[in-house]
Amino acid sequence: MGQASRSGRAIARRRRMAVHMYRSGTPVEVIVEKLRQSRSWVYKWITYRTQHPWTRFPSGSRAPHRHPNQISPAVERRVLRLRRQLVRHTTPGLRFAGVGARTIQREYRKRYGPPPSLSTIQRILTRHHCIRQQHPRKKYRPHPTADYPNAVQATDIITRWITGGTVVQTFNTVDLYSNEVASTTRANKSAADARHHLLNTWKTLGLPDLAQFDNESAFSGGRYAHKISQVVRVCLYLGIAVLFTPLDEADYNWPVEIFNQFWAKHFWTRHQFSRRRDVPRAQSTFLEWYRANYIAPRQSDTPVRLRRGYPIHRLPPSWADQVPDPLPICAGEIHAVRCVDPAGYVRFLNEPIRIGKRYIGRYVWLTLTLKTRHQYLTVWYQPYAQAEWRILKRVNHSLTEAVLPVPKKFARLHA
Repeated sequence: MGQASRSGRAIARRRRMAVHMYRSGTPVEVIVEKLRQSRSWVYKWITYRTQHPWTRFPSGSRAPHRHPNQISPAVERRVLRLRRQLVRHTTPGLRFAGVGARTIQREYRKRYGPPPSLSTIQRILTRHHCIRQQHPRKKYRPHPTADYPNAVQATDIITRWITGGTVVQTFNTVDLYSNEVASTTRANKSAADARHHLLNTWKTLGLPDLAQFDNESAFSGGRYAHKISQVVRVCLYLGIAVLFTPLDEADYNWPVEIFNQFWAKHFWTRHQFSRRRDVPRAQSTFLEWYRANYIAPRQSDTPVRLRRGYPIHRLPPSWADQVPDPLPICAGEIHAVRCVDPAGYVRFLNEPIRIGKRYIGRYVWLTLTLKTRHQYLTVWYQPYAQAEWRILKRVNHSLTEAVLPVPKKFARLHA
């Protein structure tokens, strides 16, 4: 910076010298020869001195007068106007719409033509304090992969109350690949209600390869050790593997948690219900709009379009009616992701499993393999994404109850 300043002062000094020599009667040819500049340069600064009598001949700024990549003020005003309209939800077509960059980009394309990129919209919203920055989680946790529809379905329960104290328990199941959703409203959140929801879900969404649950007692079976819950039994009976998320870490189940927040914000807070039986009708309208119009974060299209072209194996209603109650334990796999506690243990099926203090604070993947003749528990560890899985231990884990094979008609659906 100092060298540039000295260079600027030297240039200004040469300009002043040229004008001073000309005004003192020195011929232009002599000035050109002495300063080694062109005649046009000398006359330029003589003219400039006439137009600006008090100038010290500084060099002007070389900064560009316009920036090709600068966001147009008109584009910025349109983005902010769309954001305000989406927040108010005054238009019938935007009744259930979100307020993020993807929705703004879609509405911009409808109204004004080619829209700015998602990153540009995000920068505009950030500059005007419309969004809050989120800090990513640092610990690595293994997740199941969902490369096609119904590879993984995540289920959760959200509780709300109607004026007067009536409770509404809503079971939501999200397909991790397409973000398609099945939702059931119940009065309670017992294992029987969860089973009813899952059977209805598999009639419409189709049977998944892996069903993911949190550690709610309706799913896990309560506090008793070695107990296989009715929800796990119905999954195994239909040939579906089960995965339990880490304890007290709701963000691991983020696809369904994000939908729960979306549902609460865009559906529940915009309706006033006086009876529980009024909820399913309005919710059906909401889900129809969601499937056909909503593009979720990290998704490229709507749920309906993302599922096109893939085979969907739905549960026939007649087969659902034939599922026995109570259910046996069928062959299959029960998985769980757990964080190793300071003592070097994890809990699986309400039983402590020793991993070792070397893995304190790290996540392990446990798999209980159920076969008709024997059962064993395998503990896997992956230090980071794309790393090789390592088996930390494998132990026998025999159940007191007999394990039956999966009925052939359900095994064929997964073949």
